Amino acid sequence: MGAKVKDQTSVEMHDIPKNQAHPEDDKPHSWKDALFGRRARKYAFVFIVAFLAVLTVKDVFDLFEEYFDYPKESDINIVFNESMTMPNVTFCMSRQQAWSHFKLNLTAPADEWDAVVDENLANMTDHDAFMKTPWDYRLVMEAYDMIATYSSLERETTAHGSARSIHVFKNAPRLAAKRKTFKKWRDILDSRGITFDEFTQKTGIEVLRRSMQRFRRRTFDDDETVIKTKLRISWISQMQICFQPEFDQDNFKTIDDQGVFFDMLLSHNAENTEGQKIDCMSVDFHGRPSSLNRFMEGKGRSRDGYVDEVCLGQRHEVTAHVTALYQMLENDEQGTRCRDVEDGEDSEFNCRSRCRMEMIRDACHCTPLSLSYLAKKEDMEIFPLCDYTQCTVDVQKGNYSDTECANKCFPDCRQIRFEVDHSVKGRMLRPDLTLVELSWGPFEYLTMEQQWKYSATSFIAALGGSIGMWLGLSILSLIQLVTYSYTYFTKKIVNERILKKGNTFDKKTVNKK
Repeated sequence: MGAKVKDQTSVEMHDIPKNQAHPEDDKPHSWKDALFGRRARKYAFVFIVAFLAVLTVKDVFDLFEEYFDYPKESDINIVFNESMTMPNVTFCMSRQQAWSHFKLNLTAPADEWDAVVDENLANMTDHDAFMKTPWDYRLVMEAYDMIATYSSLERETTAHGSARSIHVFKNAPRLAAKRKTFKKWRDILDSRGITFDEFTQKTGIEVLRRSMQRFRRRTFDDDETVIKTKLRISWISQMQICFQPEFDQDNFKTIDDQGVFFDMLLSHNAENTEGQKIDCMSVDFHGRPSSLNRFMEGKGRSRDGYVDEVCLGQRHEVTAHVTALYQMLENDEQGTRCRDVEDGEDSEFNCRSRCRMEMIRDACHCTPLSLSYLAKKEDMEIFPLCDYTQCTVDVQKGNYSDTECANKCFPDCRQIRFEVDHSVKGRMLRPDLTLVELSWGPFEYLTMEQQWKYSATSFIAALGGSIGMWLGLSILSLIQLVTYSYTYFTKKIVNERILKKGNTFDKKTVNKK
């Protein structure tokens, strides 16, 4: 009997679940149980997982925050070139030097001057005759004065200064003869079909052909290759005339050797310049249209690649090389903002010039002549070339400014820095000659290219590293979690609740029937 009771009691105790049989078993019985027991291990595991989850969420949040700040990184290298691209060099000389060959007879009556000009213009009956016939110096000086005056009115001053100059040009009695002369030339250009840019090129070439003795691209080839070099006028003003060498596709050659790659020999009339202070010429390896262009681009710009001490009667050697090439990413941040200039797009200089053109169009409803090269053909019907005698400008009450527009003109994101060394090799044997030799130095230079720190692929990789760093998760794990969550909620909410609700509705309908 006792054995039977004992067996029954054993069976009953065996059937009771362990967690209910002895509740006091979960309580720690010693300090070792408290530190290393099952409950302690459970809490420690939960704490560690929660702590690592917090670290993972923090890392992921920081990664997203950094990604949407669009971080950049720079790649710096030294480039060792076999050759260099011919730079876009601009030469500028003063008007006094350019006009030194013109012998003026100040005692001759004005009617005689006008008669010679009118006779020469009458003989140039069409476009080709106008562009190909050599001009008398009187035509050259009148044409130069007209172009320079319009450049001064429209470009070589502030926006409000331009409006004031237009007002003075229209109303000043002392400028009546100049207004009449300009109208005569305007009529000639219109009747011959000459654009203002063509007029500028022809005038500049006629000025320089009397001074230019040599203007050539040089190489060290054994076959003595002749490279045809054209002359392009980039700027005419009351202060200076600027020009550049221009090459067609067949004659645009790279610089393959160090040393002289270009030379220019100029002459001037020493008798006419004697006793006068003639400004030295300048050379700009950045190809800016004029030396004044540097002041139109904004404040605090680098003055590299520029030398303005090429004086008359001397032999000059100007050696240049590229020290650095910076390629930045487009941005709007103050101090680093820039834009990539593609083919057919405005440079910063042309953008600012276009702003001035729009300002004058708003004031006079016409296109400024010196800026007409920027105008589209279809716009010329709406805004014809300006005749400032028909433009009324209220200088006192009007507020003329192109600053708002100019603030949208950004520098090019591709910046080249030159180092230029200028040395004078002594005076020329003939005091009326000036020789300028351009030489190229080393071919290697430093490059710095900005890139976005994250692409779509690298960001996903970084995200996977962040979530896998602490919890061992992966992008695949996240996809599985999303899939599981979608399946779970679909089954629980859609299948169980909505379908169950539908079945209940069907039962009620059946019962009513």
